[in-house]
Amino acid sequence: MTHDAKYEFPEGELYVTILPAVTKHERWGYQDLTLPEARLGVSSSRDEKDEPGFVKIRGRSYRVASRRERAHARREALLRRNDRDASLWIYQSPLRRYEFTNDRDQELNHGTVARERLKAMVSEAADRFEAEHPGWQLISERLELEADLRNAEVGVATARDGLAKAEARVAYVAARLTALTA
Repeated sequence: MTHDAKYEFPEGELYVTILPAVTKHERWGYQDLTLPEARLGVSSSRDEKDEPGFVKIRGRSYRVASRRERAHARREALLRRNDRDASLWIYQSPLRRYEFTNDRDQELNHGTVARERLKAMVSEAADRFEAEHPGWQLISERLELEADLRNAEVGVATARDGLAKAEARVAYVAARLTALTA
């Protein structure tokens, strides 16, 4: 994973990457809607496969590997109606085993000061990225559609291969039947 932006914090650097969107099918009243929800990866590492990157809080090192989903505009309106300061960044899953870990790769407990600060940093990095890159949601949706297209092309190739094998089998059986009846 390569990063699209880097943000400096007093505790260290966080890298933000656009990830493929996730399309959700929901029912709103009498309407069935398809809502693509764009996603970002926020990490303390430049590349999750390379050496880990850490941020320091109160002298201790922590690793961030978060995947956040941006609430769709339709859901945003509902969230804003109920709470003007509602978070529009929904935790989806970690990029690694855990979202927040210490330098020994152990998950941070909920409710700790370090975890709360890391969550705030992730949200701030996502907000800053969104402010600087207004078209990022379309890129996320495009990445999802490109992956869907690749998967569909593989499915078509597999189906064609299966069809060719079935046609070969039909030709073989027909030839044997012809030989037996002759």
